[in-house]
Amino acid sequence: MDTVTDLQPENGAIGVMHVDRGQVLPNGGPLDRFLMLRAGALKVEYLNPEGRPEVAAFLLPGEPVVTAFADEPVAITALQESWICDLDPERVHCAPDRSGEVLHALTHAIGAQAAQDQRRLILARSGEVAERLMWFLRDLSARQQSATVTLVMTRSDIAHYLETTAESVSRAFTDLVAQGAIVRERPRRIRLASA
Repeated sequence: MDTVTDLQPENGAIGVMHVDRGQVLPNGGPLDRFLMLRAGALKVEYLNPEGRPEVAAFLLPGEPVVTAFADEPVAITALQESWICDLDPERVHCAPDRSGEVLHALTHAIGAQAAQDQRRLILARSGEVAERLMWFLRDLSARQQSATVTLVMTRSDIAHYLETTAESVSRAFTDLVAQGAIVRERPRRIRLASA
């Protein structure tokens, strides 16, 4: 089994949390539960050593919600109206037949997401700003499975994630449009020309 979609909610193993745009999930989230983003988009932030918030990740539907970054709790904010599956491992054990497979799939998904988030963060902060922005847009394109990406995060959030300024992100967008690498269909809707 590759996903948790086969697990039915009849035994109470799966709950769904609704989160409004701008709402922050409780600090750190439940560590004894598995959270999976079903619809919407989330921003994950942690406090850097100087005590300032840093954007660690943007989560899209189908991605597990990691409630810690580098062993530190994180703040998770809904970038748009979102729904999160909340899976109780204790109740998953009570599910008929396939509970072991489900728990294995969940554990694997959480570990893979944590590793991917760290790889993404390293790539997002290496190279020139236009290169980092183009990498970011390609990554979103792959995750959204579309050559046209919808930016649900603010320019400031993108700048924090890429470890630069909002002005540099604006200039990089302008440069990428001038180079023909991207086409701005609407302010928050970008089509990758090379995809």
